[in-house]
Amino acid sequence: MIVLMFFVFVLMLILGVPIIFSLGIAAFIYLLEQPHLLIIVPQRLVTSLESFVFVAIPLFMLAGEIMNRGGITHRLVNLSKVFVGRVRGGLAYVNILVSIFFGGIQGLATADTAAIGSVLIPAMTRSGFNAAFSAAITVASSTIGAMVPPSVLMIIFAMATGISIGEMFLAGLIPGVLIGLAQMVYVYAYGRNRADKGDFPQGERIGRETALRYCREGLPLLALPLIIIFGIGFGVFTATESAVMAVLYALVFSLATRELRWRELPGIFFKSGKLAGSVMLILGTASVFGWILTVERIPYHLAELLGSISSEPIVILLILNVVLLVIGTFMDPTPSAVILGPIFVPLLSDMGMDPVHVGVFMCFNLILGHTTPPVGTCLYIASGISRVGIEAISLAMLPLVALNFITLMLITYVPEISLFLPELLWR
Repeated sequence: MIVLMFFVFVLMLILGVPIIFSLGIAAFIYLLEQPHLLIIVPQRLVTSLESFVFVAIPLFMLAGEIMNRGGITHRLVNLSKVFVGRVRGGLAYVNILVSIFFGGIQGLATADTAAIGSVLIPAMTRSGFNAAFSAAITVASSTIGAMVPPSVLMIIFAMATGISIGEMFLAGLIPGVLIGLAQMVYVYAYGRNRADKGDFPQGERIGRETALRYCREGLPLLALPLIIIFGIGFGVFTATESAVMAVLYALVFSLATRELRWRELPGIFFKSGKLAGSVMLILGTASVFGWILTVERIPYHLAELLGSISSEPIVILLILNVVLLVIGTFMDPTPSAVILGPIFVPLLSDMGMDPVHVGVFMCFNLILGHTTPPVGTCLYIASGISRVGIEAISLAMLPLVALNFITLMLITYVPEISLFLPELLWR
């Protein structure tokens, strides 16, 4: 029955059935053999979401939606231009830098692609960049938004595995910045290679008065991620309370700058509520699926399998990362985190690895699925904005995918990259 459950699940994913129904129907088929266990379905759907910490998810989504509608993206783009806009290929660097800033505000890769892509992909194309490259760098840099705090995926992963959300937030900051720096190095190398091709334009020089205005408008936005990082790091408030701070900050800022009107708030509440509801339903059905895996002792069997392949942690981590990358190509990061986190975190913890470090590299690995076909949500968003085919963007993404994998290996095998801040501020 467990084989049949996985077969149905994979088949429905291939057929394009939404993940919530793929998970739910596959689990239901397994439970039909033991009808007395069907009571587990409503129980798991409800109890798995009862934790107070889950309140942070709709609140961060609400904060992100308020800022998207409040003109925040344009302010962050202008602020990034002040720092890196004048160098050759400046908009490509801006694309990456603004992902670091934007990720520190809303924490969703898809929102990063949609908000930043709608502004920068057309601007980059107009300035002379290749359209496929413009879309590819937007998609690749969106992974940063899911790593730097506050990360919605890290909240979900932490809740599924019992890891501290505060520690996960702190542990994701340096890896997120590292990902951005690595991508900037690639942009530099790409620009050197395209120097005589005419599709890597000169940067934009900004006058002093304009630069001061951009800083005045954009720098206050950076206070929010700093408040979240230091507030959690020094124990001033919890992750859920930091989400409340994010909503209040976003609301006051957007209304004070008159970029947002009171009459727009009902629509914002409805849209963010609908998005949060869909995520919660996925979490509920994934918890049922994960419960079945636990009952069938799948974690134990996986541990035996990995142990039979090799006893070397280096080999096991490489195998695990490759497996997660394959899973990420056809499965959304949210259910993947709920199902796979409780399986692999205890397994790697027994091998002596820090659970927080495991959580960071697993989250980064899973989020890469947003950037690869066939289920790469960010790819489809960027394709719709740029009007460039998925195939062309995927081809332009190949060097960036390879670079992200190298960065993933670095984060995986050098735990200090993730654990420096938690050990400095939390432990």
